[in-house]
Parts: sequence; C-alpha cells; structure tokens
Amino acid sequence: MTINKSISFSGDGLPNSPQILADNIQNLPDISSIKPDSYSIGGIVDELEFKFSKIFNKEKSIFLPTGTLANHLAIRELSGMNSKVIVPEQSHIYQDSGDTLQSLSGINLIPSGLNSPCYELNELEEIIFKNNISRVPKNIGCIVIESPVRRQKGKVIPYEQMKLITDFAKSNNIKTHLDGARIYMMSAATKISIHKYSNLFDTVYCSLWKYFGAPWGAILSGPEEIIDGMQHTRRMFGGSIPNSSLNAAIILNGINNFEDKMNNAYDQGIIFFKMLNDSEKYKIYFNNNHSNVFQMHVDTEDNYNKIRSNLINNNIYLPDLNRETYGIINSENIVDVRINISLLNQPIEEIYKHFMNALS
Repeated sequence: MTINKSISFSGDGLPNSPQILADNIQNLPDISSIKPDSYSIGGIVDELEFKFSKIFNKEKSIFLPTGTLANHLAIRELSGMNSKVIVPEQSHIYQDSGDTLQSLSGINLIPSGLNSPCYELNELEEIIFKNNISRVPKNIGCIVIESPVRRQKGKVIPYEQMKLITDFAKSNNIKTHLDGARIYMMSAATKISIHKYSNLFDTVYCSLWKYFGAPWGAILSGPEEIIDGMQHTRRMFGGSIPNSSLNAAIILNGINNFEDKMNNAYDQGIIFFKMLNDSEKYKIYFNNNHSNVFQMHVDTEDNYNKIRSNLINNNIYLPDLNRETYGIINSENIVDVRINISLLNQPIEEIYKHFMNALS
C-alpha cells in the first residue's frame, strides 16, 4: 500500500498496520527529545494530558490504554456510592464491554432507548420517577450519552437533545458522562465545536488510537476532583502501562492540525459522494444525523468485488461487503463507507475518475 496516496473508506483515521506504525515513529520530529514517563505518569504523558484538558476545556485529564477502561473509570468515579447508571441500550458500554461495570465495580446499568441511538427525555424521566418510588430507592449515580453511536451507523445525537438531557441531569443533581470516542467525526459533521459538546458533560472520553496514528490510547477529561488520584485506580485495574512515552509522542504528533484536516476531509467527502450520486452510477445514502459514516448501495456482490479490485490499483480501498454486523444479516446489499483524513491524499476529481473507471 502506497501510504501517501492511499485512501481508505474504512475506519475513522488513516490505515493502520505494523509498517505504518513504524513509519509514524520514524516521522516523529525528534525522538531523542521525548521525555520518558514512569508507568504512564510524568514526561511527555503530562504534555498529552495537558493538551487534551485544553481541547475539552476541562480541569484535568488522564491517559488510559483503552476506551473501555476510560468509560469504566469515569462512571465509577462519577457515581460514587450510587450504584445505578442510565446508559443508551445501543451503547458500547452496555453492548460491548462484557458487563465490566457490573462485574468489577458493582454498578447496575439501566439501558434505555431500545434499538435507538439514544433515549428521549421522557424515557429518562420515567426511569427516575420509578426509581424514586421503588421500595428500596437508590440514587442514580450517572447518566451517559454516546455520540456518534457505532451500532447505529455512526449517528450523532442532536445537540439540542444532549442539552435537554444534561440540563435535566443537572437540575436533579446527577452527573453526566460523554462517550465521545469519535467526537472529532461528530464535530466535523455538525460544525459544532468540541468545546461546546464537552461543556455539556462532567466528563468526556475520546479515543486516541482510532485517528491519531497510535497503536493504543484513550483520554478521559473532567473536573480535578474526579480525575485527581485516578492514576491509582488505573493501576488497580492493570492500566498503568510501564512506558507510554513513545505512544504519547505519536498521538501528539498526529493531533497537529487534525481538527482542520478532519473538517476539510469531511467537506470534501460530502462533495465527492454527491458527485457519485449525480453520476447515477453509484448510490450513496445520506441518513439523518449522520457523522462520517454513509451507506453505499451495491448491485451485486460480484460487481462490488470487481470495483474494489479495480480501485486497489489506484490505492483506493473500499471495505468488505460484510454480510453480518452485530449479528444482523445484511440482505440489502449495503456497505458502510466512511470519511476520514485519508480522503485528502488525492484530489476528489482524481478519486471520482478512478471510481468511474472502476466500473469498466
């Protein structure tokens, strides 16, 4: 794969592989100047945490190995002695974390918004009302929103809905957490600033490996009273990596101008998908509240595989036609295609030409 010209319509960032990771290390400005950390404390890790505190307009941040752990520690700290937490039924926390909060922290997750990106305010009010009148009432410790929602084709929760929910939570003295793993994709799609989103919530998590060129990493930002001392809980859960400095350096290098690049790539991607639709040779669906995830119609699997094969000759990579996602059979010949910053590696006019030629 030719790195500087390659375009991938899979994933949220540039393609990742051992070779690309090695290249990312080689591209660091000055490896000899990287300040070492000790078990993810100090050195360049401090710089990384300070950087994201500024990005999310929060008092403090902590570097963590995975998003699963970031969400867990946020909810654990926000909830305190209150063992009930409301989460979206389609969230990563509820569907893809192996009951980690229930098993390891004794926190009871209450799923809401069945098969939807998020619950509505009236659903939230009903849960809290029923909880308050139960025979053994327990306070709700935290309310969680995930956006964009991976299991719902990357749909974004509208800002107005987020604000209604977080305002309601504040009026009831309940803490809030944003699973914003893909917050950069959301901001690029809605043109609402990352600050404006993060200011709604007590804590916010963002993935660091999905689009900054690093092999692993997550950041959790919030009030000092929540984040301070969390390095001890991180160690308790086995998340204090002995040497995180090289990974932190890759992330800091990858985040340079990333927000501008993602905004530019998103805008170019919208233009490109509309060009494909106007050609009437391809069909890209624009869903309501989409982020960087769109759906391409496929006539037949054989034709799609031929197009994929032809595009590879021009360093353009379409995803596999996955017939099963999260246990749901795809019988509609639809494939998810994603906008990411790799779209900037070739002019959209050139990409369009390659797509037209790939039909031959």
